[in-house]
Amino acid sequence: MLMDKIELKNVGKSIYRELLDNGLEVIIIPNEKKSKKKNYYFNYGTYYGGLFNEFVPIGSNKMTKFPKGIAHFLEHKMFENEEGISPFDFFSNSGSYVNAYTSYKATCYTVTGNKKMQENLEYLLTFVNKPYFTKENILKEQGIISEELNMYNDDPDYLVYKTLNQNLFKELPYNTVIGGTISSIKEIDEDKLYTCYNTFYRPSNMFLVIGGAVDPDIIIKIVKDTFTRLNLKDTKNLKIKTKDYKESVKVVKEYEEVKTLVKTDKIALGYKMARNKFPIKSNVLLNLYLNMIVSLCFGASSFFKEMIRNRNLISRSGYYFQNLDSIIVFNIEADSFNTPVYLDELSKYLENLEVKEEDLERLKKVWISSEVIKTDYADSLVDNVVDDLINYHEVITNYVPLIKSMNITTMQEVIKSLDFSNRALVIAKKS
Repeated sequence: MLMDKIELKNVGKSIYRELLDNGLEVIIIPNEKKSKKKNYYFNYGTYYGGLFNEFVPIGSNKMTKFPKGIAHFLEHKMFENEEGISPFDFFSNSGSYVNAYTSYKATCYTVTGNKKMQENLEYLLTFVNKPYFTKENILKEQGIISEELNMYNDDPDYLVYKTLNQNLFKELPYNTVIGGTISSIKEIDEDKLYTCYNTFYRPSNMFLVIGGAVDPDIIIKIVKDTFTRLNLKDTKNLKIKTKDYKESVKVVKEYEEVKTLVKTDKIALGYKMARNKFPIKSNVLLNLYLNMIVSLCFGASSFFKEMIRNRNLISRSGYYFQNLDSIIVFNIEADSFNTPVYLDELSKYLENLEVKEEDLERLKKVWISSEVIKTDYADSLVDNVVDDLINYHEVITNYVPLIKSMNITTMQEVIKSLDFSNRALVIAKKS
């Protein structure tokens, strides 16, 4: 076996990695326990999502602006076929399931099944590498996505989320939803789609992660044979240049009310902070500390969650951090019965955030156990590896040692670095 065997530290599991000559990174996570089930899970992705609307196309030297939402539109159009049955029909006929999704940073095509593994892998690689765009199918998709966007705009949760991002970000494309706008998708045509495809859907800008009842040697042979048949070549020495956005830590708009069909207030909050104010250089480790703060300070058993539940202030809430390179955002979403009191209690709580050492050590043990348990589920490992690739462009193999290294002193430094002074608040009220 020529591929690298990489140990996931302290969990008794290894993954296999090979970088093909054309630049594609292939990562394989075989089930090491024998089972009669032949389940497998493919994730074939490109580092291209809703963030990348301005870039230098391959073959050009000019920074060019493209319509917002084009990455998501391209994902939809990849399921068009010039001849033969559609990808959805192909995988359905083979008893498997195909899906796709576009995030701000990536677009992924996934297949799950338990038979015809070779045929399904060959077909996945084939249809994603054979785009087919016409004026007719683009016009049809513009109508479909326009209807979707209109439908989403009637959803109060979507409305407050979209409005909050518009009020948080001035330059970063997070201020536009991944699907774009009705006006922006009308600007999409064949040439723009092919330009985006040829720039980002190249093996050196893509990854293939496979888990389940598979043999790494067989997988690599299938992938290489398929690429040889497709005659896929790659200009892997050409780096993709995307626009570098300079985002201020100041929010665009501090407060906005929107009127819509709700029974109770819907709240969306975003606290914007500078990444360089935090003491930890590693994004992986910083994200672990930020997620630990969410779990301990806002989780189901936290003091704050119990207090607002007992006082019947909200019916539903969610709390999470986003690490966006130069900016950290703390997001809160809630359905509120008493908005003024909830916001007042939240502000007081944020001013006095505290994590106790015994709670930190307790949750570290839970997280370490979870990392070990994940190794029994190939689909979970595939999803984790894909998340690592999208967020860090590498597979993180030392989560358990990193979790073990977490300590109360560094936690207190991270908490001190949190800045809740730059806030955008959106409230959806009954119209």
